[in-house]
Amino acid sequence: MISCLRVMNHTHRLKPTWLFSLKTTISHLVALSNNRVIGVDNDLPWTLKKDLQHFSAYTQNKPIVMGRKTYESIGRPLPNRKNIVISGTMGPSEGLQIVTALNDAILAAESWNAENALENEVVLIGGGYVFRESMELVNKLVLTFVDCDIEGDIFYPEVDLSLWRLTEESSFEQDSENQYNFKVGTYLKN
Repeated sequence: MISCLRVMNHTHRLKPTWLFSLKTTISHLVALSNNRVIGVDNDLPWTLKKDLQHFSAYTQNKPIVMGRKTYESIGRPLPNRKNIVISGTMGPSEGLQIVTALNDAILAAESWNAENALENEVVLIGGGYVFRESMELVNKLVLTFVDCDIEGDIFYPEVDLSLWRLTEESSFEQDSENQYNFKVGTYLKN
């Protein structure tokens, strides 16, 4: 049993960042509550139309990487993006590239960007496992801070923002289409 666990842990380790292109931006795009909740029962815990519009605009013509559960919560490949899903159980599906590890997802995204002569950014959109596993690789954060405390079952990892430089910030007020006040901050790693 112990030797099986060692093999499993070894196969899931991340490649060192030097194996990816030095020009690759690896970003997290996520909305989180004050208590770092990002999901409840495989769904978003709020209605924020302006944040969904921001998500759509930010990810257009970029590769997006997600875990199987995040893909299932979305329910379909998102148009005008390269949809890459990390899963050991999903089979081939139209509009998706299925890979079994985060490393393979980032390499597939880099390859797609190169083939399409696009800016080399890989956008990780969740869920919790993908965010946790990629924390040492990520060099850009696009965080939506939702001004609420929510009970949830998926959390964003703790991040020391003093190690990051805020480059852009926008605030949005609660209204009929946005359940809570929120702000979107873009951070680059120092």
